[in-house]
Amino acid sequence: MSKKSITKLHTYITDNKPTEKELSKFVKELAYQNEPTERTISVRYSQFKKHIRDLHPEYSDKFLKELNPPNDLTKKIITENKQRKLQKKMVEFDDELIEKILNLKDSDNPYEQAIYLQFVSGRRINEVYDNPLRINNKQPLEVAMKLSKKNGDEKAKYHKFNLLQNTITNKEFKQKITKLRSSVNGVSLQDFTNRVNRKVKQIIDKDLSSHDLRGLYAVYGFHTQNDDDTNLLGYINKVLNHGDTSIDSSQSYSNFKYIK
Repeated sequence: MSKKSITKLHTYITDNKPTEKELSKFVKELAYQNEPTERTISVRYSQFKKHIRDLHPEYSDKFLKELNPPNDLTKKIITENKQRKLQKKMVEFDDELIEKILNLKDSDNPYEQAIYLQFVSGRRINEVYDNPLRINNKQPLEVAMKLSKKNGDEKAKYHKFNLLQNTITNKEFKQKITKLRSSVNGVSLQDFTNRVNRKVKQIIDKDLSSHDLRGLYAVYGFHTQNDDDTNLLGYINKVLNHGDTSIDSSQSYSNFKYIK
C-alpha cells in the first residue's frame, strides 16, 4: 500500500469533512487507481478502513462495516485463497533446524534475536516489534500481549500465550524484547521485517520467512508439549490465539510437518 494513497485519503477527509456517501465514493476511486489486481483492491480497502477507524472516529462502525469492495470480488478472492491452501506443499522441519534457531538465543544481532523470539513465542513479526506485553511472575512460561489481528473490544485486551518449554522464561523474554526494541529504535517496521526475513533465509532455511516461524512454533509445540492430546487444528487455534471462529486461520499452518 502506497503511503501516498493513505495521505490522499487523510487529506481528503481533513479538508472536506465528507459525508459517508462521499467518502465511500472517494475510497472506491483510490482503491481502483492505476489498474490494480483484484487482490490489491481488497488490500487497499482493508488499509483504508483501518486508517479511517484509527484516525477518523467520526465515521460510524456501521459505515466501516459496509465499506467493502464488491461482493463478487471478495467471494472470488476467498475461493482463490481456499484453493491456494489446498495446494500448499508440506514444509518439513527437524531438530537440526530447531537447533539452528535455538542457538540464536544469545546472539548480539537484533535480527537474529527476533528470529529466536518469534519462534519461542509464536508471535507475528510486528507484535515482536512493538506490541505491549505483560508477564506473570507466578507463571514463568506465560506472557500476555496485545495482538494485532484482534478487533473491537478484543483489540485492547492482553491475550495470554505460553513460551515453548525449556527455551526461555517470561522474564528473560521480556528483557530480550525490550533490548531488541531499543536496538532497532528508528528502524521502520517494514525495514525490520525485511531484515529479519533476509536473516531467516541466510541462516535458517532459504525457503522460509519470518512468518513461518509462527507455524514452526505451533507444530513443534503440538509434538513436544501437547499434554492434553488436542488435535492439530485445535492446538494451533489455541496457541496462536486465533479464537473460536478462526479455524481457517489455523488451517493455514497445518502444512508444517515435524520430522523427529
